[in-house]
Amino acid sequence: MTAEPVAPIEPSDVGEIIVTGEKSNRTVQNTPASVAVTTSETITEQNLLSAYDVLERTPNLAVNGSRTTFSIRGIGAFNVSGSGDGVLASVYLDGAVLPRTALSAGPLDLYDISQIEVFRGPQSTVQGRNALAGAVVIRTADPSYDWTGRVRLLMTDKDGQRRAGVAIGGPIVDGQVAFRLAGEIARSDGLVYNATRHEDADRRAAETLRAKLLLTPDALPGLRIVATYMHDRHRRGTNWTQFDGGYTLGDRVTTEDAPDVLTVKSNIGTLDVSYDLGRGLTLSSVTNYSDIGSLNTYDQDRNATPGQEGRIVDPSKTFQQELRLNVKRSWVQGLIGAYYLRDDNRDYFFQARQLLGLRRLGVDQVLLGMGLPQSAVDAVLNLYGGAVPISNNLAQPRLTTNYAGFADLTFPLTSRLRLTAGLRYDHESQNRGATQSVVIAAPLPNPAIVPTALGPIVTQLNALLEATAAAATTAQAVRTVTYQAWLPKAGVTYDVARDVSLSLTAQRGYRAGGSGLNQQRGAYYEYNPEYTWNYELALRSQWLDRKLTMNANVYYIDWRDQQVSVQLTPGSAFDTQVINAGKSRLYGAELELSGRPTRRLNLFMGAGYSNTRFENPSSSAGALFQFVPGNEFASAPHWTLSGGATWQHPTGFFANLNANYRSAFYQDIVDQSYRDIHGRTLVNAKIGWQGKNFGAFVVASNIFNVTKATQSFVDLDGRTRGVVTEPRILGLSFEGKF
Repeated sequence: MTAEPVAPIEPSDVGEIIVTGEKSNRTVQNTPASVAVTTSETITEQNLLSAYDVLERTPNLAVNGSRTTFSIRGIGAFNVSGSGDGVLASVYLDGAVLPRTALSAGPLDLYDISQIEVFRGPQSTVQGRNALAGAVVIRTADPSYDWTGRVRLLMTDKDGQRRAGVAIGGPIVDGQVAFRLAGEIARSDGLVYNATRHEDADRRAAETLRAKLLLTPDALPGLRIVATYMHDRHRRGTNWTQFDGGYTLGDRVTTEDAPDVLTVKSNIGTLDVSYDLGRGLTLSSVTNYSDIGSLNTYDQDRNATPGQEGRIVDPSKTFQQELRLNVKRSWVQGLIGAYYLRDDNRDYFFQARQLLGLRRLGVDQVLLGMGLPQSAVDAVLNLYGGAVPISNNLAQPRLTTNYAGFADLTFPLTSRLRLTAGLRYDHESQNRGATQSVVIAAPLPNPAIVPTALGPIVTQLNALLEATAAAATTAQAVRTVTYQAWLPKAGVTYDVARDVSLSLTAQRGYRAGGSGLNQQRGAYYEYNPEYTWNYELALRSQWLDRKLTMNANVYYIDWRDQQVSVQLTPGSAFDTQVINAGKSRLYGAELELSGRPTRRLNLFMGAGYSNTRFENPSSSAGALFQFVPGNEFASAPHWTLSGGATWQHPTGFFANLNANYRSAFYQDIVDQSYRDIHGRTLVNAKIGWQGKNFGAFVVASNIFNVTKATQSFVDLDGRTRGVVTEPRILGLSFEGKF
C-alpha cells in the first residue's frame, strides 16, 4: 500500500505561530529547534512587563535574582565558570544584538512588542558568535495599513510602580507608506530601603520611544522596507539586601553609604529591506547601528563604612550588516547569507577606591610559607587592619570585527522525509589593550613602631605590597587576536503522520577566544575558542483537530576546550588567568503543551529538565580557581515548570491565572555541600473586564507572598547579602485599543 503524502504545515495556515529567529519564516511545528514563542496576546493576557517575565515562565530558563542575566539549559548567558569574555547567549531586539550591560538595565520592556522567541540550544550556524547556549529574539510591532492604537495605565502598590504607554499607527499613503509610534514612561519607588542613607535604594525609571516606518511602493512590487529607530533610558538602583546583622529577608534593607545606580542609554536604528525576486527567491538586507552606553556607580563594600566607591563606564557602538537570499522552491528551502559586525568598546573604564583584603591577596599563605606560626601571621595582618587601601584605575579598550558566511538549507527527499544541512564560517578579530594603575592609598605600618619581633616581617611585607602594586601597574599595547571556526549543522525530519513529525539534529556551538590582564601581575594572556556538539531529538505534534499541541525536545551536549580560570598563586584571588582546560556534559528535555478545550478557555503547560556536570579538566596548568569535576553548573536548576489558563466570557469578563516553578540549585561550582537557593513557586493573576475598545483589570504577582532568597553570598565584610523574591504586589491596569 502506498503511503499517503504528508504535507508540512504552511505559515499561511490560520492560527499558526511563525518563527522568525532562524531568519527563514517557519511555523513552530516546522521548526525542529527548541523554541518557545510568546506572542503579544500572551504578553497582554499575563501582564508581562519585561523580557525577564517571559524568561521566568519558559521551561529550562532560569533568571538570576537581580534580573541582570539568565541561563538556558543550565548555561549562564555570560559564562558557567566565571571565565571567558564573549557571552554564551545573545538577546536581539529587531535584529540588533544587545551588549551585556543592556541586560541589566536596558530596552527589555514589553510594551507594543509583537513576539519573543527563546531558542534553547546553540544557534551558532545561523546567529554566529555568542549563541552557544541559545538566543532570545524580540520583535516589536510593525506598522500596518489599518489604523490601530493602544494605551495602558498601570499602577501597583508596594513598589509604587507607575506606567503609562501609548502606541498608534496607520497609513500615510494607503498601501504604500505606513507608520507606528510607541512610547512608555515608567517609574517605581522599589522595594529596598537604605538604612544608612534613609531613602529608597532601588528606585527605577525608564523612558522608551520607538518610531517605525513601512514602505511597500507600488512602483516596485515585492519591495518591503521597515525602518526603526528607538531611544531608551533605564535607571535602576540596587536590590541587594542584608540577610543578617539584625535584618531578615522580609526587611529588604541595605546599608550602603553610597548609592548604587546603573544607568543605560540606548539608541538603536535598523533598516530591514526585502525584495521578492520571484520564483521562490527573496533578497534581504538588515542594517543596524546601536549606541548603547552604561554608567554604574556603586559602593565597593556595600556597607556603611565610607570611602570605598567604584565607577564603571561601559559604552558600546555596534554596526551590523547582513545580506540573505531566502529560497523556497519545491526541491530546497532555506537561506544563504553573509554577515559583518564591528563592535567598538574602546572607551571602557573602571575606577575604584577600596580596601583590599590581605588574605584575598594570599599574603597569609606567603607568611606561613616563610615559616611563621599562625599566631604571628594573625598579629601581622592585624597591624594592617587585615586590608590595604588602594586606588585602582583600569582602561580596557576593545574593538571586535566579525564577518561570516552561512547557509541553512532543507531538502525534501520524499513526501515524508526532509534533510537539513547548515554551515557557517566565522572569522573574528579583537584589538585589545589594557592600562592599569594601582596605588597604595594610605601609609603602611611603620616597622620602627611595631613590636620588635614583627618589625623585620613588616618591612618585608611592605616591600612585597609595594612591589605587587608596582607590578600591577602596567600599560599593555593594543594587540590583535584572531579566531576562526567552521560551524556545521545536519538534521533529518520524518513526518510520522499528518501533524506529527520527528527530527534529529546535530550542530556545533562556538564561543570565540579572547585575552585578558592578570591584575596582580599586570601580565597579558590569551586563550582559545571553546566548542560544543549538540545532539537533539524533536517531536512536533498536533492532535484533536489541532486543538491540542504537544511539542518536545531531548538533547545531549558535549562541551570541550572550556574557558576556565586558574590560580597561579595559591590563595590569591587576583593572580588568575583564563585557559582552555574544561570539559562538561549536559542533557535534558523540554515539553510544551497548549490547548483550547472550548472557545473561551486556553490552557498551556511547560516543563524542562536539565542535568549539568563538569568533567575532568584536560590541563593541570595552575590550580583550578573555580572548577570541580563532578559538580554541577551554578544557577542550573534541574526542573522548571510553568502553566496557566485564560478564560474570557462573551460578556467581557476575563481571567488569567498562571504559575511557574523552579527547583533548588547551587550558586557556586566549588562548594556544593547543599543547594543554597531553594525551590520556589510563584502564582500570578490578571482578572477584569475587556470590552471592544477598553479594559480594566486587577493584576497580582506572587499571590501567596512567597519570601525566599533568589541570590545570596557572604560579602567581603563577612555579612550575608542577596536578593529576595518580590512580595505580593497588587495593581490596577487600564487598557484601551482600537
